[in-house]
Amino acid sequence: MQLLKDKSYWLSLSLMLSLAVMGLFYDILNNPDRGYVILNSPIDRLLPFIPAMSIPYLGWYPFVFGVLAYLCAKDRLMYYRVLLSMNICVWICYLIYFNFQTMVPRPELTGSGLGSVVIGWLYSQDRPYNCFPSIHALHSYLVMRAVLSVSTIRKSVKVAVVAGASLIIISTLLIKQHVIYDALSAIILGECIFTIITGLSLYRRRRKESKWTEGIN
Repeated sequence: MQLLKDKSYWLSLSLMLSLAVMGLFYDILNNPDRGYVILNSPIDRLLPFIPAMSIPYLGWYPFVFGVLAYLCAKDRLMYYRVLLSMNICVWICYLIYFNFQTMVPRPELTGSGLGSVVIGWLYSQDRPYNCFPSIHALHSYLVMRAVLSVSTIRKSVKVAVVAGASLIIISTLLIKQHVIYDALSAIILGECIFTIITGLSLYRRRRKESKWTEGIN
């Protein structure tokens, strides 16, 4: 209850709007005008097409923002680190989309169940470009990585976040929205940027502590 009255929490939480602003550029790049390549692999050809996995895929939105809100409450510094990492990674993704556009071939939709209806709507809203790296996989991995890095978060919460992130990443492959190269590149990019941001943050903190200690002596 106290958290809901904490103005600093809501101010920090509002920084998530940066991700929404970044998303405005996504549609501008999501087209075949610059040409494209297809990055299918033998593994992708073996993976089944499961329309029902479109439901956890769409669960990405509440999952990512929910975990970020939780991190903002539990560890504000980690929240800032992962949010900065996400914004930097998205800019890098956009540069890649502009210079190296990829496309994922989509299967023909023939079913009539809930999964088929949802994925039909999804396909109509999001064209099959802007794929490498996958922002769905990127953000899912980064919030998972951040939660795992906070020692004060309960193990049960960490397990739930790992399960949710893994399910979303897998869903991108099983609804043929992304290929395995898209997911792997997102994880590698996220890990690199998160490690750099964390390292710089720790280095800055140590420098401050060192100067404070020298001042006392």
